[in-house]
Amino acid sequence: MNVTKLKTVVEKSNLIFEKLKTKYSKLDGHLVFSSPDGQCEITPNVADILNLFPQMIVDSRTKEKCLNLLQKITEIEAENKKNIGKPKSFEKYKNQLSESINNLEIKEDTFVEIRFKGPNLDLIFELQNEELISQKHTPQTKASIRIVLGNLEEIFNILQHLIEAT
Repeated sequence: MNVTKLKTVVEKSNLIFEKLKTKYSKLDGHLVFSSPDGQCEITPNVADILNLFPQMIVDSRTKEKCLNLLQKITEIEAENKKNIGKPKSFEKYKNQLSESINNLEIKEDTFVEIRFKGPNLDLIFELQNEELISQKHTPQTKASIRIVLGNLEEIFNILQHLIEAT
């Protein structure tokens, strides 16, 4: 999935979550990207994803280049905090990162899930049967508190289907 499609998925996921929060007033949580390899807060900012959850990005030369640029930027920022003199510029690296990041591919099998601030088991069990929740990926058991909206590909395709239907 490309960066543009990811931004669409983030918007759609946030809309679904807002609908859920309206319907379930006690819903207290936030959305995350997740996979067996890790997780991070949901965001359209691919640089943040690359920094916090690089496993969500398909391995490529561009990914390695972006990771190296992020490392250089981080090192310069840390050096600038230590030194009181004239700060070193990292604008060149930021520009290179901005150009390269749009060529990254995001793993479509990454999930969008709800993380709860407090365990409201009655609400979680009610959400398991909610039509806006993925019945395919949300375990339908009282032994699980995992609530999944879907994976990136599914959420994007739901949106495409809705657009084409109108």
